[in-house]
Amino acid sequence: MKNSIISALFITFMLSCTSTSAMSDKPVKATSPLSADEVSIYSAVLRQYGGDKNTALNVSQMTYPLDPSSPMSDLQGAECLKGIHLENIAVVSHSFHELPPDVLPGKEMKLVDPQRQSKIVHSNDPSKTIRKGKPVKDAVESAFSTALFSMSEIAFDKEHRFAVVS
Repeated sequence: MKNSIISALFITFMLSCTSTSAMSDKPVKATSPLSADEVSIYSAVLRQYGGDKNTALNVSQMTYPLDPSSPMSDLQGAECLKGIHLENIAVVSHSFHELPPDVLPGKEMKLVDPQRQSKIVHSNDPSKTIRKGKPVKDAVESAFSTALFSMSEIAFDKEHRFAVVS
């Protein structure tokens, strides 16, 4: 009886430790609002993507953590970052922000819920819609019109002269 109580306490302790460590890996919503620099950078990224035309774009209303170890970000091997120390990388790799509407430079750009839009993107995949009889050109155009544009948190160097966003 005594051994089973000790075993139960040990298992309970281990489960609580496991859930605590799993929760610490989950991104945390940033409590501070975006700085003017961050808003400017997000706007510039969207302007650059949209070009001079008023591009229709579904922009995720939330940023995602900037993962320095991700092959997509390639921060480890980026030649352009040689000698630049990103000061806030520890914070931005575990947090996210909600984007305010003033980051949108174009009238046709809109902030969308990323989970809801991902479902729309998935259901509008050309490989599915073409199988259902939609012409290829229409299927591709439809897929692009529902695409989701997401941006990471922004990492800065100490002087705020350099910034990294994915």
